[in-house]
Parts: sequence; C-alpha cells; structure tokens
Amino acid sequence: MQTTLQTPAPTPFDKLPKRRKLSLTYTCTVTGIPSVGKELSVWVPLLSSNDRQSVKHTTPLAPLQGWTRTQDKKFGNRLLHRSVMSPATELSQGTLTITLTYEVELVEQTVLAAKAQPLPSTTRSLPRQAYQPYLGELAFVPLSGPITNLASKMALPKGEPLRAGRKIYDYLIDTMVYNHKAPGAGKGDAVWACDSKTGNCADYHSVFIGVCRSQGIPADHVFGLPLNPDQASGTIASYHCWARFWVEGIGWVPIDASEADKHPDQRDYLFGSLCTRCIEITHGRDLVLEPAQKAGPLNVFYFPYAELDGKPFTNVQWSCDFVETQR
Repeated sequence: MQTTLQTPAPTPFDKLPKRRKLSLTYTCTVTGIPSVGKELSVWVPLLSSNDRQSVKHTTPLAPLQGWTRTQDKKFGNRLLHRSVMSPATELSQGTLTITLTYEVELVEQTVLAAKAQPLPSTTRSLPRQAYQPYLGELAFVPLSGPITNLASKMALPKGEPLRAGRKIYDYLIDTMVYNHKAPGAGKGDAVWACDSKTGNCADYHSVFIGVCRSQGIPADHVFGLPLNPDQASGTIASYHCWARFWVEGIGWVPIDASEADKHPDQRDYLFGSLCTRCIEITHGRDLVLEPAQKAGPLNVFYFPYAELDGKPFTNVQWSCDFVETQR
C-alpha cells in the first residue's frame, strides 16, 4: 500500500509571528545593452522605513559608483538612479548590476476600529492637501463609467468611509474570482476587472481604489514582496499588492481583498490588518520618477525600470533572497 505524503497547510496570516527580522539581498541586472545606445538610465526602488517596517541599509549607499539616491516628488518613494552615457564603452559586456542588502524588521499592523462589530460610525471630512494624490483618477482607474456605476449599485453609506470600505471589500470577495492567469490580468485595469470580475491582486485593488475615490475617500495602492510564511529562508520570485484607504480620526486602513478571496477564513483579519508576510517596496500609481523618465508615467514601480535613449528597455531582471534572523 502506497502512502501519500500530504503537504501541510500554510500558516494562516493571523497566526504568523507579530514581529519578524530578516536579512534581504536584492539584485538588479540589466543585460543585453546594445552598442548603438547613447544613454542608458536605470531606476531601482529602495526599501524604506514606515510605521510597520524598520529598514537598515547594510549596503553603504554613498560609495555606489555612479548611482544617485533620489525620491519621487508625488509619493515620496525612495530610489536609486544611474545614467550611463555611451553604455557600450562604459559597461563591461553590455551588463549593469547592482546588489543591495538590508536588515528588515516587520511588525503586524492592526487598526482596531476596523475589527469592531458593528463598525463604528465615522465621518468623511474634506481631506487635507496631503491626501489629494489619493483622490484623482488613474490611467487604468477612471472615475467614471463602470466605476461610478458599480459604486451606485453598491448603495454605499454616505459620509461613512469605514463602513463604505468594508462594503466595497466584501463586494469584491463575493463577486470576483481570483485568476492571475486570466488574459488581461495583472495590469490593475479597473474597467477590465469590473467587466471580467476576475484578475490578480492588482486588479482587485484597482477596483477597490476606484470605488473609494469616486466617493471622495482617499485610497492608495501598495506594492511589496511576499514572504513564504513557513520558510525561514528562500527566494522571493514575485510581487504582491494590497490597498489602504484613509478614515479621518483613524488613519490608513489596510485591506487585502485578493488574499481574503483565496483564504475565506482570513476575511475579517485582512480587513484592517497587515501581517508580517509582506514587505512594502513602493506605493502609488502613474509614477513620475526622479529624475523624470522620458517615456511617460509608470503604471506601477515595484521592480527596476530602465530606458535606452528615452524608450523603455525591458532587459531588466531582479531577484531577492531572504533569511529570517529572528521571530
């Protein structure tokens, strides 16, 4: 009789350690740089500290030859930039590589007001100027047509951003079907996601952000690195994204509708909580980098970006290895 070994179920997000420490090695490589190019520009996102993650750069940034530390003007994302004139002569074998190392400490983020039953009443006051970047429409998230039609169908509570956010979140989980391989998935095209009712994390949260903003609720798209919850070391091969929305008197409330759809038992946890599985890289959409790229705003910026003579250059790879040092 043959015995079948069963793979143990992954640790639920709400059971992960409340605090984790990690060492990260992040490498960006630009290859196949042609001899005909006159100027190569590369932008690499930098991890930075915030309320739920503490980041120490163990690669000294100052001595990185040719690289400049910058910050985008709209969202404050930190990045490194390098411009190479006559790359065929300056770069060995048509390749540019940079390796960054970090020590990262993550803590679970939980917004207690989002866990109350029933949810407390909140008011939507006019957002301060600092939140204006999180209210406008985006190239792939127009605030008209399907988005406003969807908001009308939901009959969202007026002037109640916390309760409205929960209703949008529940709608996405109840209505959409997760499929990251669906043709068209992954761009964060809110109209496509409304029509197809499927997609990956970028698509779920684009709809969420669009409906929130159509109601005057500031909402943001956050991109990061997902850690395997049950491995003490490994390679991170993809990205993950989630959303957050602003409630006056409470602050930013994180949500992860796509993971809640895949893990129904985590539905309540993933409204208002962000576990120690996710490392934030950048946030915001339609980004103009610093110095500004020439090919127009970037839909997303969670991996390195390059231009050759002002046009996108796609021979860019990244990898990230992690080792857990403490939990």
